[in-house]
Amino acid sequence: MTKGKTLQDRLARSLDQANKREPKQKLQAPRPVDRRCSKLSISLFSGDLARLNAIRDYMAKRGHRLSTSQVIKLALRSAAISPDMDAALDAIRAEDGRKW
Repeated sequence: MTKGKTLQDRLARSLDQANKREPKQKLQAPRPVDRRCSKLSISLFSGDLARLNAIRDYMAKRGHRLSTSQVIKLALRSAAISPDMDAALDAIRAEDGRKW
């Protein structure tokens, strides 16, 4: 064995021992923020894409460059939950053409 290898072995062994002596710390995210997310795949009609681009353009004029994912999150979080959604759902069903 060469002296360099012996020194490397001793340093590695020393590091292993130091790591074993250190208490393990659990990393926890702050309580109010849920960091989990779900991946989704969606199909959008041309009208939906036009609306998505309109939102993106509006935010760009305000100095924000947004990805498609960010635009969809913004739209979902700013959408008013109201009876108007019934009319929007009827329009989606008519455009889709499939039986729901």
